[in-house]
Amino acid sequence: MIGLANALNYDLAVFGNHEFNFGLPVLMNAVEQSNYPWLAANIKREDGSYFTKPSIIKEIDGVNIAIVGVTTQFIPIWEVAENIEGLIFEDAFEAAKREVEWLRANHQIDVMIIAYHGGFECDLETRAVLESTRENVGYQICKEIEGVDVVITGHQHREIAQHLFGKAVVQTGTKGVCLGKIELTIDENGKLDKAEPSLVYMQDVPLNATIRDSIAPIHTATEKWLDQSIGKLKGNMLMSSPFTARLEGHPYVEFINRVQNEVGGTSISCMAIFNDVCRGFNPDVTMRDIVTNYIFPNTLKVLQVKGRYIIEALEQSATYFTLVDGVPVVSDAFLIPKATPFNYDLWSGIDYTIDLRKPEGSRVVEVLYNDRPLQLDETYEVVMNNYRATGAGNFEYFRDCPVVRDIQTDMTELIANYFVKHEPILSKPMENMNILY
Repeated sequence: MIGLANALNYDLAVFGNHEFNFGLPVLMNAVEQSNYPWLAANIKREDGSYFTKPSIIKEIDGVNIAIVGVTTQFIPIWEVAENIEGLIFEDAFEAAKREVEWLRANHQIDVMIIAYHGGFECDLETRAVLESTRENVGYQICKEIEGVDVVITGHQHREIAQHLFGKAVVQTGTKGVCLGKIELTIDENGKLDKAEPSLVYMQDVPLNATIRDSIAPIHTATEKWLDQSIGKLKGNMLMSSPFTARLEGHPYVEFINRVQNEVGGTSISCMAIFNDVCRGFNPDVTMRDIVTNYIFPNTLKVLQVKGRYIIEALEQSATYFTLVDGVPVVSDAFLIPKATPFNYDLWSGIDYTIDLRKPEGSRVVEVLYNDRPLQLDETYEVVMNNYRATGAGNFEYFRDCPVVRDIQTDMTELIANYFVKHEPILSKPMENMNILY
């Protein structure tokens, strides 16, 4: 990836949360290979020094363009502690504001850009507050930091090109679907006249032959690796509708929870169908099947969870649905400002009934464990992915639950190992969930 970025002549990079997934030695090796700087105005070392440069100034045709880089400060919530040992993640808004003010006070700046790996906490049309966690502070950055002309955002995987509080704003979706473009018009005095944001979609852009040829060997090797056979299934684990699977259960859900329970040494597990293109497994399972269904680099944690928190978690997941003329549909809370199906969990090891006709917060009508009612003050061992174990997705109570076991192997590897160990795998129905409407 760094070789390609160098060949494409990038001017700079900003750290995203997944840059830290493999630890600092791997990350710093990538940074050192880069022919461009990595910016981080809100990431410091324990001695107060910056992890990397907070900003740069580029002079183009006599125009001084400053770029400040900041990253969502939620990384310590998600990331394994040893992967970020010695780093401090400051509030992105405060760090950006400080750096912009310093640059303005100490340099002649014609254009000020903030490049932020983070998104927006408010609806960009209605201005309604959508979240208050400070994972995303792009709205506050645009509203409250003076002297900024352009704000480049990310993290939420949205496609945005508009003006907000007089600033040109872009966000470019995910998976290289489009590029963000901000066209700057400079007047005869060298000052910014206007900044026009737009998105350039890639489907009609021809491949660069030099870049294509440089990646060909590793691309071929990767395709071969993806198509290797991992194991075989008995029965059907294909998924025609992730929405229906969330509503009625599915053998794929049962299987992932089965893997998690075996690895975690537990009997209770929760998992999520991460997106709406998940299709389950073909009878002959390849590595491609695994990584295109389980798309995140998650590991597992086993937590000690009180029964009351399990019920709260079921209530939270039940808010995924709302009824329209008696028919379940996805609620706006899971669609705006972006789709978050990965925050709807399906459980195994408990038998539970949810009634969507009841008000939110009182939809869980029955939860059984070993054929007896789940006890509110009793503690149960539950295995879940490390993202959910941090409390992310409005499951805050999980954050303070004691960690019994921390399994540091990537889930895609755990799934592949399970196929190798147990081949053939029997597809089993998910029969422990009942949703009424």
